[in-house]
Amino acid sequence: MNENKLKNLIKRQPEYIALIRQALELGEKYKKFSSGWLLMKSLLYNLPKNFKLLEDSGILKKEDKFSSSRKIYYSVPNQKDVKKIVGENPVLKTEKQEKITSSKDFFKRWTNTTQCMDCVEGMKKLPENSIDLMVTSPPYDGIRDYSGFTYNLHKTGEQIYRLLKDGGIAVMVIQDQTKNYGKTLTSFKTIIDWCDNIGFRLFECLIYKKYAGEGAWWNKRFRVDHEYMPVFLKGKKPQYFNKEPLKIPSKWGGKWLTGGATRLTNGQTIKARPIKINPLKCRGTIWEYLTAGDGSQLKHLHPATYPDQLPADFIQCFCPENGIILDPFMGSGTTAIASKKLGRKFIGFDISKEYCELTELRLKMEVEKVQKTLPLEKLELRELIGSL
Repeated sequence: MNENKLKNLIKRQPEYIALIRQALELGEKYKKFSSGWLLMKSLLYNLPKNFKLLEDSGILKKEDKFSSSRKIYYSVPNQKDVKKIVGENPVLKTEKQEKITSSKDFFKRWTNTTQCMDCVEGMKKLPENSIDLMVTSPPYDGIRDYSGFTYNLHKTGEQIYRLLKDGGIAVMVIQDQTKNYGKTLTSFKTIIDWCDNIGFRLFECLIYKKYAGEGAWWNKRFRVDHEYMPVFLKGKKPQYFNKEPLKIPSKWGGKWLTGGATRLTNGQTIKARPIKINPLKCRGTIWEYLTAGDGSQLKHLHPATYPDQLPADFIQCFCPENGIILDPFMGSGTTAIASKKLGRKFIGFDISKEYCELTELRLKMEVEKVQKTLPLEKLELRELIGSL
């Protein structure tokens, strides 16, 4: 580290002190980190964006082994020396807030926010029967690096069930890891546990089919191009169900099917008659999404994301207007983005500070700025997403 360069930098440009402290925080948490995370903090907190000055002074070390032309990785090798010069992060004085004890007050205060805390502990503070829809993807089976955080799907399910209104829906995007040529069966075990032990009913189990690049192929197994989306129901029937936005084009729409006969459940067959094929048809249980190139660059700072349209489809189908959506594993904030664009509210949780900051920044960049110039009611969601 070049001590003189660092001292001159913070003397001439003191605004870099806050950026250096953010780099130190990332360096303490991770051995190496993407430059995108530092850029995210720069954008969120309005800090300088010239990281070359931090490289030149020796604060940031470029990790060539992990970097590429598309993504740069850094480490902070001299943390103790840097701290001696810039000091520790100051303790910011905050306004005294009224102590919250009522679950209704927590609900009101946390609406349209992502709380940085363990989701089970957070959900315990919210009132029962207050959520219309839950959409999430838990960090299952350790397939991705989630900064070492742990979770408990059974306890999570108990709280989700408590919070959902009668007729509320919970959707989970999940897959199973392969170990020694065998699947862990985490998805199936979770479905059975939530239904047998918590009280949910399985409304449907959908398949999320991924359309992306060829990805990895294995010599002794198949390429996994799908995930499961179990749809859990609390109560006898969904409180809200509108599949009209989910309809897809019929291949032979507008043409006539000659000789169309219908077989009844009692085995009898209705006499064949001509049937005109509708231009749109009801979506089935396999939902197809393009994943390659989906969403903003900010979104993909997170190691595992789902398509922007995925939560939007569930929200339009199962959540009434002005309803509220819960995501206990908010991650990159995709559920929050879709909720706001569709005129709903949300409450999110994530135990990672960086992921909470990522969601906050995405809301500012991808919702607030867009809505200032593009009235939401005049845009289809797919067009809005494509404009980002």
